[in-house]
Amino acid sequence: MGGSVRKWSVRWIAVELLVMALIGLVFGFLGPFGTYGMPVALRLAYWVGFIIIGYAIFRPVSISAGWLRETIAMPFWTAELLATAIAALPLTFLIGFAMSGMRFDPSFWGDRFLILYLQCAVIGFGIFLFMRLLFGPDGSSAESEGVQEPPQIVSDSAKIAPVQTKLHDRLSGFPDSIIALGVEDHYVRVHGPDRAEMLLMRLSDAIREMEPLEGMQVHRSWWVARDAIVTSKREGRNLRLVLFGGLEVPVSRAYVTKLKQSGWI
Repeated sequence: MGGSVRKWSVRWIAVELLVMALIGLVFGFLGPFGTYGMPVALRLAYWVGFIIIGYAIFRPVSISAGWLRETIAMPFWTAELLATAIAALPLTFLIGFAMSGMRFDPSFWGDRFLILYLQCAVIGFGIFLFMRLLFGPDGSSAESEGVQEPPQIVSDSAKIAPVQTKLHDRLSGFPDSIIALGVEDHYVRVHGPDRAEMLLMRLSDAIREMEPLEGMQVHRSWWVARDAIVTSKREGRNLRLVLFGGLEVPVSRAYVTKLKQSGWI
């Protein structure tokens, strides 16, 4: 349960918990899956409580799924469906235990358990889709190597040859060649050697408008132009590309091999 991977800040967790509580209240008033017969107060407490408990289980698993798909380049929806299938299991055990009067009831762990598991998985994935729709797909900073505050761009005397792309038509007064694209919330920051401009669009759409400029996506939140790469550097296990103008771009481990095979680093 929960949307795309975002910063683990107290403020953001509070926002997500508030949304979970509101979702729990909606389920409580509707009383789905045979819970409508409960007294109203008990039904509300039941749904709010288990939605929040589900959040506490689903959220870390969802973040782990993000790390997994970056590491082995797993498709996004495959990783999220796998995360849902895994996270729904402990939640089903907890709800089943509570429904059995806080005791182990062997008669519950059969078809009833399977039905409850499917219900937990459907609700969990539905809430994930709702949060993704509400807050956007992977729009904020990545966990440990995501988009940070825009780095200070240091002017460099060396310039790369300007290449006009379709994306330039969206920009105002941007004569330079584009060296990188970075995601910030629902925006794409278009970087030049010594300037930057924000566009309200998805990274995938911006990348499609970069022809004929040769480039590659090196992180789920970053695309770089090949001719803009000056060097690369290691920071522990993390790799960063240094571009013209001093801009540094993180490279996900899933893309390191591709960059090496392509001869970019």
